[in-house]
Amino acid sequence: MRYLIALVFSLALAACSKNGNDLTRFHEDGRAKPVVTVASVIDATSFDMPWSISEELTTLFISRISEGKSLFVVRKDDAAYTENPFSPDLSWMKREFPNNEFIVFLELTEHENVPVTKNNKKTVAVPFETSVHLKMGVRLRIVDLRNAAPQIVLQEMIRDSYFIPKSDIPIDYSRTVWGSDEYCKSPMGIAHAQLVEEISRRVSEYIHLAKSR
Repeated sequence: MRYLIALVFSLALAACSKNGNDLTRFHEDGRAKPVVTVASVIDATSFDMPWSISEELTTLFISRISEGKSLFVVRKDDAAYTENPFSPDLSWMKREFPNNEFIVFLELTEHENVPVTKNNKKTVAVPFETSVHLKMGVRLRIVDLRNAAPQIVLQEMIRDSYFIPKSDIPIDYSRTVWGSDEYCKSPMGIAHAQLVEEISRRVSEYIHLAKSR
């Protein structure tokens, strides 16, 4: 358990401190890397923060998935679209994302502090007096654009939970802001890094699987 906590903590620090890798289109042996566009994370929650959680998670995800240097990642600024990326209609994607092999869509559907219960009894949350689980859920869709008709490679819900003891809850996130060392060490900063780590693992795994076919 101590090793796991240390690993997540180190990932959070690394992700917060990165400005992005110097990505290249090809591997050292000349093979082309899969070209992947990462669209901005859609925030469907009402969780209030002084900054955009969508921008935070998008930046964190791009930084994390780029670390392996096995994918050529197109930044979110190049991924503007107006259609619903989770609808059955995929016909517009090749038009909106030309010269890309894969497109990754992410939607934050859950981001909530849930009070810890004892003996399955419901409790009323009292600020700073109750430990919580930060419950998070992200809808993920990976689309393969290499053929004439786009195909869904993976669509699933990824859920994660991070325990925050009551002693760590009274954090002023208007002062402990995203991008600072203090935020990277904060419960929310670590929780987001843990969530993005799992998403990155799934995306990398399924894109490489699809590319090998």
